[in-house]
Amino acid sequence: MTDKDHQTITIGRYLLHRQIARGGMATIHIARLMGDEGFSRIVAAKRLHPEFAEDPEFVEMFLDEARIASRVNHRNVVPVLDVVKAADEVVLVQEYIHGVPLHWLLRTAHEAASHVPLNVAVSIGCQVLSGLQAAHETCDELGHPLHIVHRDVSPQNVMVATDGTARLLDFGVAKATMAAHITRAGTFKGKLAYSAPEHVRGNAVQQSDVYSLSVVLWELIVGHRLHGSGQAEAELITEIMTGRLPTITQALASEREMMGGYRWNQLLALEPIIQKGLAVRVEDRWKSAAEMEEALAEALPPASAQDVGAWLRALGKDFLEGRDKMIAAEEASWRRAAPPLSTRATSQPGQIGRAGILSGSMIRLQKKSTKIAIGAMFAVLFAFGVAFVMRSSHNTEVDAAAPSAAQPQPVAVQPVVTPPAPPPPVVHDATVAREPAPVAVDEEKPAPVRPRAVAHIIKQAPARIAVQKTAPKKDPTPAPVAAAPAPAKEDCNPPYYFEGRKKIFKPACL
Repeated sequence: MTDKDHQTITIGRYLLHRQIARGGMATIHIARLMGDEGFSRIVAAKRLHPEFAEDPEFVEMFLDEARIASRVNHRNVVPVLDVVKAADEVVLVQEYIHGVPLHWLLRTAHEAASHVPLNVAVSIGCQVLSGLQAAHETCDELGHPLHIVHRDVSPQNVMVATDGTARLLDFGVAKATMAAHITRAGTFKGKLAYSAPEHVRGNAVQQSDVYSLSVVLWELIVGHRLHGSGQAEAELITEIMTGRLPTITQALASEREMMGGYRWNQLLALEPIIQKGLAVRVEDRWKSAAEMEEALAEALPPASAQDVGAWLRALGKDFLEGRDKMIAAEEASWRRAAPPLSTRATSQPGQIGRAGILSGSMIRLQKKSTKIAIGAMFAVLFAFGVAFVMRSSHNTEVDAAAPSAAQPQPVAVQPVVTPPAPPPPVVHDATVAREPAPVAVDEEKPAPVRPRAVAHIIKQAPARIAVQKTAPKKDPTPAPVAAAPAPAKEDCNPPYYFEGRKKIFKPACL
């Protein structure tokens, strides 16, 4: 892949876009994680150079970085998300940090002849020390210390994010007890200009990382490299092994009057802390990264994350804008190249089909939507059916009771035995004479009514009730009523009672 044609490479479930950095062992790419259901995420992919991908020792060292970094869980350490080994490719996937590398910031500040604010420098130093302490204390699942040593703490491996956090990355040459490859005694790995004396001898310890961070902090405050870039390797090693290094105040003596007394006093407070971190003998150095972090914070309060972020956005404006444009261009290119969602793509071994993921996801979503719609329709129909059955049952019970309670006319057609000699009509008052039929019906059992007759009665019931309300009829057969006045004494409030759900009117109250 080249940056000119902006082609993408598919490795596993990752799409590798253009290269954003290059090191001695690997290149860093903007990449995209392709998940199920159309999920995607921007990540950083560290791709081992092809010539090293065929070397088992380099591959093991590369995989060790993934194993070691994945164990460190801290806000100031860039996490490793995945590792992919397919065919002749080895890729380490890390979280993408939207920010600026520290070495780019140092170079830009130097070119602009400006110094990094001291509280910002202290904040970056304290955050990196906090990440180192977390790495040094990392244990395995059984609680056994892994004795991790980073061995490559340098401005190139510190990323300052836009949220103001400093992140330590690249455990590519880290040493730990869990490493699969074996580091030979006396072998040097790392950047010589940031290495401690014991590290140069091939015996790096955790205090060696403290030494390296002290060199980084020295350069942040002074504004240029501790060791001259044009120095020969032998001369550089001599300076490191003997400890003949300039102090901060010696390096900035010519600028003392220009910077003022306040900043100079702050430098005097920070100088002994950094000098102790640069001690030649390990015993004279800070015992841990946390101990040095605490000393720095007490000497000068670190800047807040908001202040560090504001400083970063001002100094690294061009870098951030260029990175934003690059990501936007890759996103637009990826969307244009993506086939329609309805197209299915077949994934090959070691690759993943972007169109296949998206189209498959859309089909699954459509199937789910159809199932949900059908289920909802059946639920509505079932609810209407239940409501209709319950309403029909209730109306049938009420209507079946209505003829006997509200109208006496239908009872007259049924066979009723009447006495042959009714008493004189003067015995009855008007009230009793108007309602004789219900009492007579209650004393006799009605003949069974066929379903068609019941339906006919129910249909004619409203009309008969209306006629009865307008003009009540007097029954010309009062004889049976005169013989049974007792039901009128019953309690008619209310005039009905229930048998289960069926309402039955009291005969004497009708």
